[in-house]
Formats: sequence, structure tokens, C-alpha cells
Amino acid sequence: MRIITLLALLVTMFSSCYSYKIYPKEYRSFKYEGEKEKAFIINPELSKEYRILKRSGIFQITNDSLDDSVVKIRLYPFERFYGCAEPVLLGLFTLGQFPVLLPDTYWFTFEETKRSNTVKRRFQLGIATRYWFWDIFAFNKKFDQKAGQTLLASYYNN
Repeated sequence: MRIITLLALLVTMFSSCYSYKIYPKEYRSFKYEGEKEKAFIINPELSKEYRILKRSGIFQITNDSLDDSVVKIRLYPFERFYGCAEPVLLGLFTLGQFPVLLPDTYWFTFEETKRSNTVKRRFQLGIATRYWFWDIFAFNKKFDQKAGQTLLASYYNN
């Protein structure tokens, strides 16, 4: 019974020690210094997608849908495809002392409509979840912030 309790405690402790890493590394510090276009979000009820787009800072979000110069954005549901979880076993055997990366695949899709021109944009967000005991002290556990940063860099580098 003690072994099961110890294993449950270790798994619980190990699963809370995570952080998100952006790939490629150049995207981590990417900044856009140009002028931002104003954008109206057609479907803000997709709250996760809305938060990521807002955090990215690609557009200046506005509530004015009647202005002809404003870009209209239609968000699509966020897609996540899980990768292999076998590396987690290595972390469990080393009690979290060996960092383990789980590079899941994330897709962010939206349509930009300016006047009568519509462009569908789809970006693969390079974000990996790192599990490591020492990440218990990390404060960069905000997925929306990391996804927004990756989206910003992807938008201007493609």
C-alpha cells in the first residue's frame, strides 16, 4: 500500500512540474515593431482562440464592425494532436530530474477579410510541454501567452 501511495504522490508531483517551450528558439523573443491593423472578431465566443489571437498582438482588436478599413477575423476551433507520451516514463524513472519534452502539434486557423478579399491562414504553433522537477519553480505556465507569441512570430515570418 505504501508503494502505491508513493507512486501516486510522485505522479501527482511530477505532473505539476511543467512549462511550455516555444520552437524554433528565434520565435521566443520575436517582436513586431510595425503598425498593427485594426481587426473585428466575428466570433469571439471561441474564447480560447480569441485569447490566443489577442495575446499575439498581431491586430489591434476593435468593436467597430462597420468601418470598411477594419479587417474582419473569423476564428476556427483550435486543433491539438497529441504526440507520443513514452518520454514521460523516463521522467518517472528519474523522479523528474531529467527534462522530458512532449512536442504536441497545435494548429491555429482564421480567415482575414478586408473589403471583399478573404485569406484563410493556418499556422502550426511550435510549442512543447516540458516536464521537469525543477519547473515547479517556473512561472511560464501560461499556454495562451506562449501560443500568442508563437502565432505572432509565425504570422510575420511566413
